[in-house]
Amino acid sequence: MTEYVLLTDDQTYFVEYLIGELVLSNSISEAMKFDDEHIAQKFKKMLHATCKLTTSVNTYIE
Repeated sequence: MTEYVLLTDDQTYFVEYLIGELVLSNSISEAMKFDDEHIAQKFKKMLHATCKLTTSVNTYIE
């Protein structure tokens, strides 16, 4: 099964967004993983709209 993660321009990974707090990590193993590319794209758009965070959707490979 293919999973997806969000990578920022600063080469950090999106972990979570709770109560207005954005959590990023340098470690891909801590990144939030999405089973559906469309949901990852929606999160990407939401993060850009709410946090002005630019991300790309990347395939997660263990």
